[in-house]
Amino acid sequence: MLSAPLAAHQACDAASLRFARIFRGQFTLSQSEELHIDGYRVTDLGDDWRLHHCRSTPFARLHGEDGALAGVVLGLAVDGTGKLVTDGYVLATSFEAFVTAAAGRYVAIDGAGAVYADPTGSMGVVYDANTRTVASTPLMCLDRPIIENPRFDVDAVQGGRGSYALGFTRDAYVRGVMPNHRLDLANFTLTRFWPKADATFPTDGPDQTIAAMGQRLSDVIGAIAAGYTTLLPLSGGRDSRNLAAAAKPHLAQIAQSYTFVSNWQGKIDAELSEQIAASLGLEHVTYASFIATDQERDTPNRVARRRQKTAFRLAAGYVGDANNDVLDGLSRKVPKGVVLRGNVMELLKANHWKRGLARDAAHPDGHDADYATERLAILPAGGAQTVAAFKPDYLAWKATLPQGAQALAYDFAFIESLLPGWQPKFYGYTRNFLVNPFSDRALIAGCLRLPVAERQANVYNDALLTHLAPELASIPFTPDLKRARLNAA
Repeated sequence: MLSAPLAAHQACDAASLRFARIFRGQFTLSQSEELHIDGYRVTDLGDDWRLHHCRSTPFARLHGEDGALAGVVLGLAVDGTGKLVTDGYVLATSFEAFVTAAAGRYVAIDGAGAVYADPTGSMGVVYDANTRTVASTPLMCLDRPIIENPRFDVDAVQGGRGSYALGFTRDAYVRGVMPNHRLDLANFTLTRFWPKADATFPTDGPDQTIAAMGQRLSDVIGAIAAGYTTLLPLSGGRDSRNLAAAAKPHLAQIAQSYTFVSNWQGKIDAELSEQIAASLGLEHVTYASFIATDQERDTPNRVARRRQKTAFRLAAGYVGDANNDVLDGLSRKVPKGVVLRGNVMELLKANHWKRGLARDAAHPDGHDADYATERLAILPAGGAQTVAAFKPDYLAWKATLPQGAQALAYDFAFIESLLPGWQPKFYGYTRNFLVNPFSDRALIAGCLRLPVAERQANVYNDALLTHLAPELASIPFTPDLKRARLNAA
């Protein structure tokens, strides 16, 4: 059983950092009577399970229709009807049916003895079967130093040249709860619960699919904005623009849009974002560390940046270093609240397929497992080395997909392996709670019902924008404006 102090406490002490600040927003679930985490709230569940969770994290106790405690949601969830899940929420379905329909960034703990990650693993959750512990990150799951996983290049992952994909973590014995799988607390086994065995993803009726997706995305954003101070980052790309379009019926409840500028391209993002915000009547703020050149920057000094980098590594579970918005001090300038993110919307352009269509056309079984394994970006050397080391793991994961989802394995690898490999970085943003409104199984299923070639051509990104806010379609995108200015220079 786990005992205090946690590895998180030990790491903070060694780095002269404050645990309460660095591990704000995290949790540990354990049956240990010896575990105590100062400042954390404790919620008792069945079978002696005790949930230790930061008081700053959104928290909701779920009840059955008989009033009994049915489980807990940590994080932010919107149910299948578009209702924000708050403390005292009453289940109208089974717990698993509720989880299947819920959008957001959360971990859901069934009082009957199961743990579920959100649809894309954006609120990281890991477990150690040896000590029967579930937690937010490896350091919150251990009371010992990390035992390095010899299959990975730690420095490469930290530097963004590798990934802990397929449910692996930096620790050899701590694993991730993969999205769409149930962790049974009785025996610590993972079992897929979505898609169901008879699931199919027909590609007819794309217009109706886009309309339904637009409505669901808008409903999710509306529920979040009605319950929390909500902030919308904007860039000159497609994802944030479609989020802004979906937010259009709820703009009165969006506190602010903003853009970070940490390089020359960011200045173009800011210029276009101001046009988007003006078209929608949104208040917009630009936070800049880049003035005119790389030599003219407004950033913290080297010691402060190094300290921030260490803090971020600990908080995020060593899945990658902080981006410039953190290291330049920009993220600390944003007002406190919920920050909407658009990462999952990359499904709309089938980004994980890349050359998959061309490769699969010539492949005997219609799927190139070598290519698929390479796409997980696990090792910096890539190619043959990654395939040799991880193809059996990839194939074992792929075999869990039902027959109707096998043809969409690239998409499922993206949402169940690649995204969960880096999204624990969200824990490093301790000032705000980051959430992907598109992290929703209904929206994911909608994407998978759209033909891949048309997705890659941005047909449905454009269709969604036209459906939700056609006035934004004429504003250029960053790559187009960047190319034009480079050509004119």
